[in-house]
Amino acid sequence: MKRTLLLPSLLLLLIGALGYEWTAAPPAGRRPLVFCQAGQIHTLDPAKMTWLQDIRAALALWEGLVQYNPRTLAPMPGVARRWRISDDARRYTFFLRRSARWSNGSPVTAQDFLFAWRRMLHPATAAGYVTMFFHVAGAKAYFDSRARRSQHPVPFSTVGVRALNRRTLRIQLRYPCPYFLSLLAFPPFFPLNPQAMRLFAVRHGRQISYNPRWTRPPHLVTDGPYELTAWRFHQYLALRRNPYYWDRRDVRCRRLRIANYPDAQAAFLAYRSGMVDVLSFLPGNFAPELVRLAQQGRRHDVHYRTVFGTYYYLCNCRHKALADPRVRLALDLALDKRAIVRDITRLPQRPVNVLVPPGTIAGYHSPRGLARNVHQARRLLAAAGYPDGRGLPRLKILTNTAAPMNARIAEAVAAMWRAQLGVRSSITQEESKIFHQDMVQGHFDIASADWYGDYMDPTTWLDLFRTGNPNNLSGFSDARYDALLERAGRTANSTRRFELLRQAETILVEQQMPALPLFQALDGMLYNGRRVGGLNLNVRLITLLKYIHRRRPREVPSRSTQRIGSRSSTCRQRSHDSFGVPT
Repeated sequence: MKRTLLLPSLLLLLIGALGYEWTAAPPAGRRPLVFCQAGQIHTLDPAKMTWLQDIRAALALWEGLVQYNPRTLAPMPGVARRWRISDDARRYTFFLRRSARWSNGSPVTAQDFLFAWRRMLHPATAAGYVTMFFHVAGAKAYFDSRARRSQHPVPFSTVGVRALNRRTLRIQLRYPCPYFLSLLAFPPFFPLNPQAMRLFAVRHGRQISYNPRWTRPPHLVTDGPYELTAWRFHQYLALRRNPYYWDRRDVRCRRLRIANYPDAQAAFLAYRSGMVDVLSFLPGNFAPELVRLAQQGRRHDVHYRTVFGTYYYLCNCRHKALADPRVRLALDLALDKRAIVRDITRLPQRPVNVLVPPGTIAGYHSPRGLARNVHQARRLLAAAGYPDGRGLPRLKILTNTAAPMNARIAEAVAAMWRAQLGVRSSITQEESKIFHQDMVQGHFDIASADWYGDYMDPTTWLDLFRTGNPNNLSGFSDARYDALLERAGRTANSTRRFELLRQAETILVEQQMPALPLFQALDGMLYNGRRVGGLNLNVRLITLLKYIHRRRPREVPSRSTQRIGSRSSTCRQRSHDSFGVPT
């Protein structure tokens, strides 16, 4: 009875407190700076990362050949102090800095990158982003020969990566890739320390796998701004500044804790109490009111913006009924996406009929997509053999419990399908790790999903539906679609390339509909800009914890310089320039 009475009172207290910013002084003592994420860490193996919270942690622990500029996200020197690109934009030569060190003090070498990339390209690793490596000459042939378990597998020496010496690395691409430098700053391309991992090697005949204990302290050896000192599952990662990191003078936070709480309400309470310095998300139930107060100038700790992400519903194309594109199109055409944003999310999000967020990539023009048309939806469903939904099996809608909004959207979608098409559905909510496993194993009919672009190019979405891509959880396959992506990959002219990609997206959102786009994502953070510095809320939602720090009194910005929902700078990549900084 006491619990029953307490919860409503607690909610009323929280709602009443939304209009007041947290201004209490931080607790005494030199406690870690606490950065709270929306979900738990799933893995610290860079080869297996796909979740945003894992990628954030990886960017704090590792560094690739290049790193992201903290303001523009353009690639800038990382482990490589400079690089050279050939005139045909297919050969990259990287020169590693002498001062690049692992957290155990040993030097980072070109061979460490080759070790990590060879492991990434082996099918047994089950790397989610392995197709990113297929830009490299010979990489796909190497992967395919091992996936088929050929008696005469292609040797790794045929892959276009070479260590010319300990500090010089050369990469040969199949075709020019305008965003390749940005890929190199992403976790799949990070190096690994083979000496540290050798202790955890497990042989299976000719194959070698690694016990996941290599990713846990004190065994994990990394080359980035921080080193891992503790990992409390479902609670936090404890990090401290890596004393061997080449750029350690720019790491102003000595101890950092990446925390997560059981739910958004608990995280918000921790932020309000001062136990958390930064919330890396807008807490679901309170987000609309927090954004409204920020728009009115009544809260200055709410930072938000429309981001390079799309919220959509994924169809399992292996499902007997959903294998028919007419059924998938009908489900999309019956949805009132404006009502979902207006009545359910209640945030300034843009309803969309396409997957690539419109207007975010310079030079790329998205197709129109399909507007709501209930009459057409009913006609298509009847043509597929399910008039008024009769004979169509009940659809299972799978959602993630990480955000309360997911369940509310699912309820609204189910009600629309029932009212407009006679389609029956049920809703299942699962914790994020189980949800991900069921998605990978295909144990769903319809699933809620959101995707944030990994690099500024349409292929970060379009590759999700390419045949054979490990991230193609829909099971969608279309020969015309794959052919367009392949042609675009061989096309150097950017205008022609974007037109081919536009044709591919048209197949997705106007003819096949393996995913039902709902709205462009809006995301943000809660933090007091007078207390915490080094954060840049950008369109890609890349958070570089290397630069986070507590502000000193003399560096506190004025209210006029604390931008709410500020725009990020445009990323420009100088594809033929060499960059260099002192080692």
